[in-house]
Amino acid sequence: MNISVPLIIKKIPPKGYHIFVDGKIMRKKIRFLIDTGASKSVVDKSFAEKNFTTSLITETDHQTTGLGTNIPNSSFIRLHHIRIGDQKIKPLQFALLDLSVVNDAYSLAKLEKVNAIIGGDILKKYGCVIDYNAAILTFR
Repeated sequence: MNISVPLIIKKIPPKGYHIFVDGKIMRKKIRFLIDTGASKSVVDKSFAEKNFTTSLITETDHQTTGLGTNIPNSSFIRLHHIRIGDQKIKPLQFALLDLSVVNDAYSLAKLEKVNAIIGGDILKKYGCVIDYNAAILTFR
C-alpha cells in the first residue's frame, strides 16, 4: 500500500529548491529535510541530546563525511516511533551531526529550521518517489 505525504518545497536563493516534510520522532514534531545525496539519515546532535535519552547514543571511532567536512569520531542514535505523515518508519540508527551550518543558512533565507535529514537509507528502504510537480513524497 502506497502512502503519500505532502512535500514542502522552498526556493533557495539564487535559483534552487529544497524539499521538506513534517513528521515526528518519539512524539516530537520536527521538520525533515529530504536529501537524496545523503547516504544516511541524520538528526541534529544538540536536538538529540536535548530531547532523547543519552543511552540511545553510541560513539565510534569511525570517520564520517558530511556537510562538506570529515568528522573523526562519529555519533549515532537509534530512534523509535518515527512518523512521516501516516508512514511509520521502523526503528533506525541516525547519524548525529551538528546541523547549525544548515540552519544558519536557512535562517538567512527566512526558512524554518530542520532537526533531521532523511537520506538515501530511508528513501531506498521505503522505495520513495519524489514528485515535485504534485509536491508529494510517496512511500511504496
